[in-house]
Amino acid sequence: MKKYKNLNEAFVMSLKHVQDCGDRVQSRGTNQKEALFYSMCIEDPTDLSIEVPARRFNPDYATTEWLWYLSRNPSVNNIGKLANIWLKIQDDDGNCESNYGSYLLGDQWTWALEELLKDPDSRRATLAINQPYHKGKNNADYPCTQYIHFFIRENRLHLGVHMRSNDAVFGFCNDVFTFCLFQQLMKNDYNNLIKAQGSARKPIELGRYYHSADSFHVYENHWNMMDKILNNYYVKKMSSGFPTTLNKFKLNDNITSSFIDEISLPTIDMKKSEINLFVNNTKEFLYA
Repeated sequence: MKKYKNLNEAFVMSLKHVQDCGDRVQSRGTNQKEALFYSMCIEDPTDLSIEVPARRFNPDYATTEWLWYLSRNPSVNNIGKLANIWLKIQDDDGNCESNYGSYLLGDQWTWALEELLKDPDSRRATLAINQPYHKGKNNADYPCTQYIHFFIRENRLHLGVHMRSNDAVFGFCNDVFTFCLFQQLMKNDYNNLIKAQGSARKPIELGRYYHSADSFHVYENHWNMMDKILNNYYVKKMSSGFPTTLNKFKLNDNITSSFIDEISLPTIDMKKSEINLFVNNTKEFLYA
């Protein structure tokens, strides 16, 4: 498996994999460069910045998307004001199927946490996102993520995410960012619970983030961006080396799932400026 230090290196090298190993295919009426059954891992799931100029990654938007996931609200009314993709996949009621928090948080999250507390060696802490009822429900939005899986090994919490389909240019970066925050959230939940219980166990540390995509692809309208990144940024970093660390996004240790209703994106109708203000204020105590 390919291993990278951080999201920045993983993003660039994953594009390189698509360029070198992918095939040109036509799917859903568009030309794509596609690599099947791609997998990689990131050593530091807090190092989530991207410095590639051509990509213009926006961590504030990625944070907003995660706060929307925490709301468990399927409505795209607010998040759609920041990214049009959500408006394109909404159903007649203005909802989508891809608010991942609506599947992860709640009974599944509680069960997985209790399973890890009961048996730190467990191989059962899986949480399903793609559900049988999705087949035929909303043809515009069939969740790309199948499931996520937590492991504790050598007192480190690892997370594996399995996706059926992943856009390598835009979807990948936001998906990794938000799932790494869920990984940190589970670590915080675990550590705060053993502390509250007076357990003699050591707090767990953050482990690796593992990512697997059955179809890892770049759409034709992004081929020029991919070429620009690989012909410029990639070439430079092959001689100078990738930065070992960039800006980190580490959740404060007191951010737990019992706290999410206080920080999740509100469900009331908000102006874009109000959303941005809310996120800026929330970031002040969200990240360490």
